[in-house]
Amino acid sequence: AIVSSVMLNNLDEIKKVCQNIKEMNLEDGILRTGWQGINRMLRGGFRRGEQVVIGALQHNYKTGFSLSLFKQIALYNTPYMIDKKKKPLLIRISFEDDLALNIEFIYRSLKENETGEPIPDNLEISVEEMSAYIYEKMAVNGYYIDMLRVDPTQWTYRDIINYCLKKEAEGYEIHVLMLDYLKMLPTTGCTQGPSGTDKRDLIRRVRNFTSARGIICISPWQLSSEAKQL
Repeated sequence: AIVSSVMLNNLDEIKKVCQNIKEMNLEDGILRTGWQGINRMLRGGFRRGEQVVIGALQHNYKTGFSLSLFKQIALYNTPYMIDKKKKPLLIRISFEDDLALNIEFIYRSLKENETGEPIPDNLEISVEEMSAYIYEKMAVNGYYIDMLRVDPTQWTYRDIINYCLKKEAEGYEIHVLMLDYLKMLPTTGCTQGPSGTDKRDLIRRVRNFTSARGIICISPWQLSSEAKQL
């Protein structure tokens, strides 16, 4: 459970912590989005180890907004590596939408931003051309990108953790873990109590894991109708 420690009468250990402080605040280590207003709000962008919850009511573009962020992080950032021997990785796990829908969204947003023209619904383009275009654009800065569709009834927060540990063992350094969306997971193994206790504990458990590893965790969160009334 001990994530890190330092002896303040050991100069080398203090230097390591101070190096971490510098790295956390380097501009290269901050992940920018494609929206200048959001970057200003975040003092430049997302910082490694942060947890971001995007709250919105039903049908208010939670998936589109988060998927756009995911695309933008790959497009507008050069990976800053904590461990130079590893490969930079962005992970997006959808507990709701099919992968084909997400990949089509990425293709359309990339192409329409580039050309300024809407893409016809019938997608008059070959599979080879579409796949090559997505591959070239999303890999432009050297990020490896892993996108999954998972049945949330078959997973818990422990499976998320185990999947991340598996990717780390394969030689990746995870920079972003995006979960669309975390609330859909059962709260098996979480603290139970008054309404909402288990959900808050679910967020806490995922945050404790990702924060210790310098992973930015981003998840949309659907607000209840009561939230709208409030």
